[in-house]
Amino acid sequence: MSDHTKLEDMSETERQSWATLIVDVCVFIWFLKQTTTHIGSLALREMSASDLFGVYVGLIIVTVILHAIIAAVFETRKRKDHTTAKDERDIEIERRGSANGFWVLTIAVNIIIFTLLFEHASAQGADVLAGYAPPFSVLAPPAMFFALMAVIFIGDIVKNATMVLAYRGP
Repeated sequence: MSDHTKLEDMSETERQSWATLIVDVCVFIWFLKQTTTHIGSLALREMSASDLFGVYVGLIIVTVILHAIIAAVFETRKRKDHTTAKDERDIEIERRGSANGFWVLTIAVNIIIFTLLFEHASAQGADVLAGYAPPFSVLAPPAMFFALMAVIFIGDIVKNATMVLAYRGP
């Protein structure tokens, strides 16, 4: 197992994965602070539609700006160092990260869809679902917004964490 504990020992792609992971985790924490009563709970704050929209637009703006800064910094470094294109290992690690992020996103969105349909059927009086109470309701728009945005962030965090861990591996 390689031990890249120093920044200068990392490849540019590994450094960029770390930077993106850190940014995504920080923005996700901000999102949790904006939408939950306590960062460690799933209890959602009471928010108006305009407040939710403000959080949504803020997330997009902050995420795009921070990702653009990361891309610009690494593009500038690449030009300065005349770094060549990604090697096969970088491409494989990026592919594995993207695949893991995609699967987390796909599974989580399907869980949300299943929960939504189950709750909707229960609300319509389906006998087979009598007494069903999901651990997290997604019927209300604020809850659906929270669930979908959280899943998007978690999928991206899984992608970048997979890449960081792959660079740490054999």
